[in-house]
Amino acid sequence: MRQIRRTTLMRWIATVLLAAGLAQAEPSVPDVAWSQTWVDQAYLPRHAALTQAADALASASSAFCEQPTPAQLETVKHYWLRTSQAWRAMDGAPAGPMVLERLGRKIDFRPTRVDDLEAAILSGDNSNAATRGLPAMEYLLWGNAQPKLQLAKLKQPERCAYLHKMAQQVAEQTHLLDQPWSVYRLELGAENPFFRENLLSEHINLLLSSMGSLHKRMPTAAELKPEQFAEWRSGSSHAQFMAQVAGMNLALQAVVQRLQMEGAADLAQQVSQDMAQVQMTCQSVPSNLAQSSVKARSACSKAIDTLKGRLQSKVGEQFDLTLGFTEGDGD
Repeated sequence: MRQIRRTTLMRWIATVLLAAGLAQAEPSVPDVAWSQTWVDQAYLPRHAALTQAADALASASSAFCEQPTPAQLETVKHYWLRTSQAWRAMDGAPAGPMVLERLGRKIDFRPTRVDDLEAAILSGDNSNAATRGLPAMEYLLWGNAQPKLQLAKLKQPERCAYLHKMAQQVAEQTHLLDQPWSVYRLELGAENPFFRENLLSEHINLLLSSMGSLHKRMPTAAELKPEQFAEWRSGSSHAQFMAQVAGMNLALQAVVQRLQMEGAADLAQQVSQDMAQVQMTCQSVPSNLAQSSVKARSACSKAIDTLKGRLQSKVGEQFDLTLGFTEGDGD
């Protein structure tokens, strides 16, 4: 099984590198200790936070269905928010197994198709990706931003059972990556340097892809409706956005460290300053994004563009990488 996963992952990385024109690059090659430390400090903790939150969500939904009280419903919502934000943090800097397994499509399918979801509840069949995952759960817990109406609906046994089933599936899907993450870490320490040779190009390109997805979450047009923002039903759009920024920042620290190690201290400082500007500017956008100003959202978007541009050009040049995936890469 390990050999199969290794071969599959190597083929996937080779494919995306060829597609991006990276096969001829001679990138900076990190050693084993640095490579594994990056995964240990920036990737495995985020995966652990996601699996722990998903387990708690599954348990809370089970307890709620047994005793559907307002307090129990609030507990389920709490753990949904924790799980969703933990997932957003993972998506802030995706890599390796979660990309290979296409985890986002399994637990974060968008947009929510309400009619399909309601039909699936009646039939009990959630084989359609559009009728399961965190966005579908958000609809069952909050409705169309109508939280007070959902308790009565969720007292219907089939509806609550469906909610619990989705929570269980999210937990199961996240745990399916437990072993692949361990294998990925081991491969970074293997005698064959393939994974280390492609570590920086793969991870930085996926960081760039995540920055592209942040743009979709922070539209800059005027007179936007609440439903034009992700997680609008739960009112958590801004918190989810900042969770993704936090995940991105955690992974980016190793890039800054690598720049310093290679004698590019000035560039490392510029990247750190760009990241700090993203955090400050985007955090200052009002939590109700639909009521925030175009100016505030545009400033956040511009800060992300500045960071993304520096990574693509200056950091890519420093590490001798060709960078610039599209928003769909790594999905």
